[in-house]
Amino acid sequence: MSQQEQKRISRREAIRHLGLGTLALAGGYTFITGCKFGGKKGDDAPGKYVMAVRKDNVTGREVSLLGYGCMRFPTYESDELDNRGRKIKAIDMKKSQALIDHAMKNGVNHFDTAWNYHREQSATAIGQMLKKYPRESFTLANKMPGWLITSPEKAQELFDEQLRRCDVEYFDYYLCHAISTKEGYDKPYEEFGGYDVLAKEKENGRIKRLGFSFHGDKELFKYILNKRPWDFVLLQINYIDWVDQEAEALYNELVKRGIQCMVMEPLKGGALASLTADANEILLEAAPDKSIASWAFRYVGSLPNVLTVLSGMTEMEHLKDNLETFTDFKPLTDEERSVLDKAIAEYRRYPQIGCTACKYCMPCRYGVDIPSVFEAYNKCIKESNIPDMNGPQDDKFNKKKRAFLATYYNTVPEGARADRCIGCGACKTHCPQKLDVPELMLKMKQMVKELEK
Repeated sequence: MSQQEQKRISRREAIRHLGLGTLALAGGYTFITGCKFGGKKGDDAPGKYVMAVRKDNVTGREVSLLGYGCMRFPTYESDELDNRGRKIKAIDMKKSQALIDHAMKNGVNHFDTAWNYHREQSATAIGQMLKKYPRESFTLANKMPGWLITSPEKAQELFDEQLRRCDVEYFDYYLCHAISTKEGYDKPYEEFGGYDVLAKEKENGRIKRLGFSFHGDKELFKYILNKRPWDFVLLQINYIDWVDQEAEALYNELVKRGIQCMVMEPLKGGALASLTADANEILLEAAPDKSIASWAFRYVGSLPNVLTVLSGMTEMEHLKDNLETFTDFKPLTDEERSVLDKAIAEYRRYPQIGCTACKYCMPCRYGVDIPSVFEAYNKCIKESNIPDMNGPQDDKFNKKKRAFLATYYNTVPEGARADRCIGCGACKTHCPQKLDVPELMLKMKQMVKELEK
């Protein structure tokens, strides 16, 4: 058995048998045991995990450092069809309830939803799942769909409907959702009066803390921060976007202003849950009993101005791994940062398409399944199955060619592949990651065409 195989086996065994119930305090961090409500005693009884918390710097409320993002609940194919005749994926309430109960039981007390998540079903679902718990035992965040605001009355109607869907009397945290352009802020919130409606709701106590989620550049960020008073901001931060999308500059601007930060996409849409094989090996050699994802979570959790880190946990194993990461949480050491830097350098040798599968670009009017096309390409990169189009077409090339085409065909249904793209650019304006989707689709189309010869 090779040394690499031994490491992989030891890591699996460690995760399976590792005791996770240690109670300890680290300087600068506090911890809470799981909520006493719900669940049965056993291997995962309350208290097994000791969740790190941060305090809201205004209210003093303790918020779990691990927050639950409600964008990716488990689903099943329902009998309902969409406008293309495909079965709609509905939220699996039984599996989702089990996840929420396990999270609450083990100290996670912050939940984040939005109008458009799960085809507008997420808010109703999380409201139902949290109904069994006392309202003061959790914090709930929701977001205003600014693209639907046409007047103050419309903004009020949307907000009232969100309270109704969640079946709560107030939101602990409320955000102007996904701001990426000046017009995307000015029109709904200034011209159509959306901000004033939300400010009034804050005065009335139906919003406790008011903020916004952001996908724009530094100039726009400062413009919005200067425009109105804000209590917090939700930013996309991970160890790739810290540089690539100016996350460091945005984070530091909030530190300077004394505004707390929440984090979304710590795994960059799942891309950092596993890197390339060689990059993974660097991290596993340093910490064979820890997941690759745990490095990304510890990276953002180490930032002191972060109030909570959102994770959309679809599987129980994801939740349990994250609970382990945020148990007895310790920031990355200098030595660990050096290891991570080495892994990042290796990872960057194989540049991936920075799609987070948020599906803001969907549906495509020409039928292209944009996230699936990018998923296929990124999967081949991780597996080192991208053929060198400029190199010799030898056995190595042919092996990678077969693997690449097999992955592409199996991942993307016929009729939804890159060849259907006409380059209209409608998707480009909706992409929070600012990807040049038409250009990427063209390159994918040309590559597949060449490989199919």
